[in-house]
Amino acid sequence: MWQPIAFLEDETGAVTVDWVVLTAGLVALGIAVVSVVSSGVENQSGDIANFLASIPVLREAVTTVAAFDFSGGLAAGWIGGQVMDMGGQLGELLVLGPGQSTGFRLQVPEGTSMASMTFDLVAGDSLDNNGQWGADTAFIMINGVAVAIASNDHEQTIHLEIPQIDGTIVNATVTANPSSLGGQSGYTDTVTTVTVEVEEPTGALQFSVMSNANQGIGDEYWGIDNFSADLTGGPGF
Repeated sequence: MWQPIAFLEDETGAVTVDWVVLTAGLVALGIAVVSVVSSGVENQSGDIANFLASIPVLREAVTTVAAFDFSGGLAAGWIGGQVMDMGGQLGELLVLGPGQSTGFRLQVPEGTSMASMTFDLVAGDSLDNNGQWGADTAFIMINGVAVAIASNDHEQTIHLEIPQIDGTIVNATVTANPSSLGGQSGYTDTVTTVTVEVEEPTGALQFSVMSNANQGIGDEYWGIDNFSADLTGGPGF
């Protein structure tokens, strides 16, 4: 005799049929949901992409903190040397005679990733001894350490010896070939643009140039022109 209670409590039977039906129902429900929300998701993803594309890329800022062309004799902050009009195409330069040096102290705030100093180095008149430590050389220094040694054989372009100093990069480009730039016949002058970069500076930088010329300025000299100092830092610098 059939008993309803026993039928309800019976755990035997084929569950596969029920599972197939349930799974099919879930798949159908998923397809229905996708068809409803797909357009909205697509629009939202497009909005997100457009928003991300509109955010400016955070780049390190470059700030020029010092610039001198020494016109009018202006050399505020420089110690040593003298601004002189060397005539012709050269005009006013910060000029160094034998044994003279000049320097500029560059204040470097925290967060600076690069300090860059660019200037024109002028070899004037009869500089004639080509040797790293010989007469007529010029020493370019950062905090008292020579990062480049310049020499110029008469009627030649400036030659730089560049020691390998960790964290310091020196580049030089000839910007005026030997000629009578200063207007003195019989003598040639040459100009090289020098860039000194100091990576991750931890404090103030003392930039300096020292002349090892062995004759007076009337015969030969080293000169500096168009000096600029740039500091590079991250956001908030």
